[in-house]
Amino acid sequence: MAVAEVSGQVSDPTGMAIAGAQVKIIETEQQTARNTTSNEQGRYALPNLPVGPYRLEVTAFGFKRHVQLGIVLEVGNSVQINVALQIGALSERIKVTASVGMVETKENSISQVIDGDRMVDLPLNGRQGTQLVLIAGAALTTPTGDMRGSKNFYSSTTISVGLRKISMPRCTYRAAPPAPT
Repeated sequence: MAVAEVSGQVSDPTGMAIAGAQVKIIETEQQTARNTTSNEQGRYALPNLPVGPYRLEVTAFGFKRHVQLGIVLEVGNSVQINVALQIGALSERIKVTASVGMVETKENSISQVIDGDRMVDLPLNGRQGTQLVLIAGAALTTPTGDMRGSKNFYSSTTISVGLRKISMPRCTYRAAPPAPT
């Protein structure tokens, strides 16, 4: 199962940490929820979340309920969402809609998720999966012919990604027939 993580800090309007805030993340398609509580520094972490769309809800006594919609987690995301709760009653609610992409703040790397629709729409020469690595950036094909080692095959494509050389067996992907409408 592909997983991601959401973490952050809960604070009041002045930036002071709120300990004991209830943090809930709900996967909006399946309506499954995971809960945690912020620690003394106001920090929370929700690891090992399946990829997909989510809603984040944060509550604390003496503060308005915070609801953030539009969170979409992809494979390997480690997203930080800091929440500043507004003073008020729990019956009041602040609703935030996230419409921009989630920003990776914990790791300095280049990654890209290519879903099935994009794979079908891309003009791949012979549907070679290795070409998807090349379009993500920081990757180059390297000269073939180095057959030393047990991981190289005559039909392999050798690609240098971030100054590291990897060898990939030749794979061909075919598009699935379109879903009936």
